[in-house]
Amino acid sequence: MPAFVNEIFVLIHLTGMAILVGAFILNMRAKENFPFKLMVIGAAIQLATGTILVGLAYMGDDGGPDNLKITIKSLLATGALIAAIIGNKRQNKGEKNLQPFFHTAGGFAVINLVIAVLWNAEIWS
Repeated sequence: MPAFVNEIFVLIHLTGMAILVGAFILNMRAKENFPFKLMVIGAAIQLATGTILVGLAYMGDDGGPDNLKITIKSLLATGALIAAIIGNKRQNKGEKNLQPFFHTAGGFAVINLVIAVLWNAEIWS
């Protein structure tokens, strides 16, 4: 598989992260009208492209990704997507007090980002 294909999926994956985390950070102080639709899109992009990237990593010569890291990141990404979907559905029904869903989706996304950056960082060696 050409490296270019992998890099395209990394670009799309990072775009999903930017949508999800950006929507969260820009609206952290909001009390209503949360950008759940954007968060669902970002989380779905992240989960789909992350799965593709893991598959591509297993096809490579590097022996595949760290299974523990991928498991943790997959659970967090799934949790963010589920929280955003539930928040979006409830917001569309006119329900109030949706901050827990918003902060769960955004918090999981930020934790996922931190894990992605720091898991293999030099600070641990």
